[in-house]
Amino acid sequence: MRLQDKELEGAEAGKNGVHLRLFYRLALISVLLANLCLPVRFLGLASGELTSVREVRALTPDEARQARPVRLRGVVTVLSGWKSSFFFQDETAGISVDRATDSPEVRSGQEVEIRGVTDPGKFAPIIIAKSVIILGNGKLPTAHPAPLDQLTSGDQDSQWLLIKGTVRSALVEPIWGRSVLVLKIDIGAGNLVTAQVHDFSTADIDRLPGSSVSIRGVCGTVFNDKSQFVGIKMFVQSLEDVNVERPPPADQFDRPAQSIRDLLHFGAQPGAIQPVKVKGQVTGFMASHGFYIQDGLQGLFVQSDRATAAALGTELEVVGYPAVGRYSPQLNDAVFRVADPPRPITASPEAASSMIVEKDGFATAPYDSSLVRITGRLVEEIPEPNQYLLLFRDGTTIFTGRLPRTGESHPVLAVGSLFSVTGICVADADEAHEPRSFEILLRSSADLAVIEKAPWWNATHATWVVALLFLVILGMAVWILVARRQARMRVLTLTDPLTGVYNRRGFFLHAERQWHLALRRSTSILLLYIDVDRFKEINDSRGHKEGDRVLQTVAALLTQCFRSTD
Repeated sequence: MRLQDKELEGAEAGKNGVHLRLFYRLALISVLLANLCLPVRFLGLASGELTSVREVRALTPDEARQARPVRLRGVVTVLSGWKSSFFFQDETAGISVDRATDSPEVRSGQEVEIRGVTDPGKFAPIIIAKSVIILGNGKLPTAHPAPLDQLTSGDQDSQWLLIKGTVRSALVEPIWGRSVLVLKIDIGAGNLVTAQVHDFSTADIDRLPGSSVSIRGVCGTVFNDKSQFVGIKMFVQSLEDVNVERPPPADQFDRPAQSIRDLLHFGAQPGAIQPVKVKGQVTGFMASHGFYIQDGLQGLFVQSDRATAAALGTELEVVGYPAVGRYSPQLNDAVFRVADPPRPITASPEAASSMIVEKDGFATAPYDSSLVRITGRLVEEIPEPNQYLLLFRDGTTIFTGRLPRTGESHPVLAVGSLFSVTGICVADADEAHEPRSFEILLRSSADLAVIEKAPWWNATHATWVVALLFLVILGMAVWILVARRQARMRVLTLTDPLTGVYNRRGFFLHAERQWHLALRRSTSILLLYIDVDRFKEINDSRGHKEGDRVLQTVAALLTQCFRSTD
């Protein structure tokens, strides 16, 4: 029995050993499979890699500058348009990705794996990708609307989100070497956002201005050279991401016109800023996408991206969005059409002192944005790259005229001449929005008419005369200085520096002159030779200093005894 029990126990132990070895093998296989299926972020914990966008965005600029390794898996949201960079989003957040190469080519909606390093970027942390692996087609995350305060603070940089607003303008512009559709969108209370749409059809552009839209895309940041937030812009992949919720009116001009004077009055624009229509004659054009119109004595600046081919004096119907200008209101993002053909428009003749006046204790500019004609004497002309800056004076009032550089020849403007200056008055206001100065925008050199030529005796000519007199006086002073120097050198070469009497050269020169004079007059000459007795003994016993005193004493006696002509 005991032998059988032992055999049974041995068989049971063998079975247990097999089961144990099988368990170990299954456990090892499970660990290997777990490692293969483990999420990327858990694998990165052991290697020190950052495995989520949230971790990268949490880095300080100094930490991001250390080029810490990253390994991320997520979806491409939008191509930025800058070289081969794009925006990327995982389960935690979105971020901008820069690449050194454009291979492989990626597109919106693809799932990718990124390996690279961190970088502080120009505003927020970014990723410098060393490799991008396309895993297949992914799914774009749901775009949620962001609160206005988060949009205007820069917190939503690189995030996939949704905005709603009214399209003010749609314009195709070259950006980073490619054509991009730029939409200017009012997202509420006059807050403007530009949206850059990469893929679009020009046939669909005209339906966008004036429409209410919802747009999904990536929130980009506008910043200055100090990495400070100044605004936002949206990166949108295609027009498919732009949903028109309410189309624009069939005819934007089918609305009542209002007076320029009534713009931005109390209660005129309840709620969101709405477009208005005004009418007026064209009085001038600005190089920076705009022009001036005038209705009676009221002028208005109109900002528009459309080229204005209308001639001066043409009456236009203009639809745009009221906004605060430098002093008076202006219309932004305007469209227009010709209402009447050109007709003459007369500038109001006024004094320069009436451009800014005090009324009821406040400074006012009654002619701001209007066409005026005033007189002024030219004080100075300053050439600039795109214009001539002209400084005028009318009594105690000093004002500036800006004459654009054109292909026509520039007339010679004599400083001091009295001119009739025609142009658009533009007031410049301070922080309290009170006008402190003004300038006149001239359309061409024809807006300058000479009333009185500058007198010959003016500051310029007086300066030249004074300069000439100065040069003459300076020349005479130099000549006198040279003559005195030459005379002093002549004296030094003919006299003995110790005694002050003629030296050998001086004696022979003077004696020769007297000799020739005596020969011409047939007169005699008396030559006296004087020797100082025991002079060597004085030098030997008393020293050369006493000998010099003896020579000086003898020379003084001779000078006293003889005539100056001897």
